[in-house]
Amino acid sequence: GADVNILNFGGSTVLTCVFIDEDNPLESFRLLLSWGAELFHCGKPVTKEMKLTLCQDIFVKGYIETANLISSVLGGRRCVIVGAPSTRDNFIGKTCVVEEYIEISGQYRVRMEFTNEVLLLDANRLKRRDRTP
Repeated sequence: GADVNILNFGGSTVLTCVFIDEDNPLESFRLLLSWGAELFHCGKPVTKEMKLTLCQDIFVKGYIETANLISSVLGGRRCVIVGAPSTRDNFIGKTCVVEEYIEISGQYRVRMEFTNEVLLLDANRLKRRDRTP
């Protein structure tokens, strides 16, 4: 498959360029994050401070959902469920995509692949599993 983290001549990844070049980057961000894309600038991974600034810039432009998505560790990422509530242990080992981080509860809202069921799970019940090897 294609390398979602390939750098352009300026040292930025596709994910970084999407923010700069698109009017509403949410769908592109979601797709790239689920494939394992990372934010790079000048050939280096974006620092926490740079990521915070980027999130603030996105928020100011009115793209609140996009800012929230990239501000959390697992936001937009494809994950495998490694632990589930006892009533839902059939989900262990299944994949999902993190839709958002719910700050009040400290949980992630995830959408199960193939069934589209929505669950709220703690971060310790999820393990990142990108689509690319």
